[in-house]
Amino acid sequence: MTTPEQPPPKVAWTKRLPALLMVGTAATLAPLAVIKADGLDTAALFVGVPLAIAVLIALAPPAKSLHGLTFRVVTFALLITSAFLHEGAACVLMAAPLVYGVAHFVAELVRQSRIREAGRRYQAALAIFPLLVAGLEGTAYRVDPVQQVGVERVVALSTAEVETRLAQGPDFSAERPFLLRFTGYPTPTAATGGGLAVGTRWTFTLAGDPIVTEVVAHDRRRIAFTVVSDQSKTQRWLRWKGGTIRLTPRPDGTTTVKLSVEFTRRLDPSWYFGPIESAMVGAGLTHFADSLGLQEDPTADD
Repeated sequence: MTTPEQPPPKVAWTKRLPALLMVGTAATLAPLAVIKADGLDTAALFVGVPLAIAVLIALAPPAKSLHGLTFRVVTFALLITSAFLHEGAACVLMAAPLVYGVAHFVAELVRQSRIREAGRRYQAALAIFPLLVAGLEGTAYRVDPVQQVGVERVVALSTAEVETRLAQGPDFSAERPFLLRFTGYPTPTAATGGGLAVGTRWTFTLAGDPIVTEVVAHDRRRIAFTVVSDQSKTQRWLRWKGGTIRLTPRPDGTTTVKLSVEFTRRLDPSWYFGPIESAMVGAGLTHFADSLGLQEDPTADD
């Protein structure tokens, strides 16, 4: 007869108390690591982060597979990188799916090479070369680094009224789109300037830093801006080139307004970060249109 398996003995909560205290301490200090006091890196960065990671490593169950080990190592690496990059942590979060995907793809190639016959191991090994070529983008070559994003709306205003609204400048108290709120992507919070005459400059404050633009062209149908200087945090991801506002009067007295901006992407590969940056900038441009009071006219005909 076989004896029934006995349930594992319960561990008294007092024996778990040290581990719980360690986890609680790590969870408290880790978020503080990215907070600066008077512009200085706090001790939470150099003590709290190592403590949090050490606790997680010590208490985590042993990895039972190559993929489990890969996931753990990549996760810890991303945590460390995010803490030290501060404002660039958003970039790390955007890149996380790509990093995990590449790491697990390589882990699977290694696993397959171990279980296959010797003659077929080379086939699995050769699959890594496309990754090597893709990894050279941004160093040996670039693919379409200059991108353009636009937003078009039909507003219940004449072209003259739209120009008056534009000359007053944006009011950034409008609620940001969900994508921007969810990701924490920075957008302008204030604007100073006045008018739309050629040579007029507008300064936009983004995350405490200025972006200075200048009107370089203005007629009845088109207003063009160029970026004179940019000290914003978005330089980690892109460099603004300029923008255009086109006004097209409609027979019913409304106006079609198209806002477009051009920027140079600073993140590669293009097939991954290109769509992401287009989506983020598109959401930011939608918020900018809302801030200018350019609301879509629900009664406008298509």
